[in-house]
Amino acid sequence: MTKLYKIVITGIFNAGKTTFVNTLSDIDTVNTDETTTNSAEAKIKSTTTVAMDYGWVNIDNERAIHLFGTPGQDRFDFMHDFLADGMDGFIFLVDSTDRSAFKQAGKLLTTFKKLGNVPYLLVANKTDLSGLSPDEIRQMLKLPQKQPVASCVATDKASVRAVAERLITIIEGR
Repeated sequence: MTKLYKIVITGIFNAGKTTFVNTLSDIDTVNTDETTTNSAEAKIKSTTTVAMDYGWVNIDNERAIHLFGTPGQDRFDFMHDFLADGMDGFIFLVDSTDRSAFKQAGKLLTTFKKLGNVPYLLVANKTDLSGLSPDEIRQMLKLPQKQPVASCVATDKASVRAVAERLITIIEGR
């Protein structure tokens, strides 16, 4: 019998959540992207997730993951409670190239940790570009040394799969 895990992929706007879910999923994903109405965000990208992204991935013959990606803007934060309900763990994505985003990311991480006493993995996305190292990100978010921080490129299947497998290992070792 296959063990199913519910993993939530979260982070602020433009961290790479939708891309992460799309890249990792074994099925065509369900996404709720709409044209962004915020002019500052529209300069960065034209669409944004308004409810969730959903995907599914088989890790092996015995384990599979339901992937739920959250919206990144504060105006959709009511979805966080709904998506976090029953989660086994979460992946918190940060854009390693955007130093200006860490204050907002820190607030969201604090909020998300309160939604469930579950393991999480902080993930530095876009590490193929020039940006902060995982250790620098841990320091910016004032996380303890024991908190795992992984590197990732959300467009690379092997990279996102390694992140998902690492979180499952953390959950199973709990």
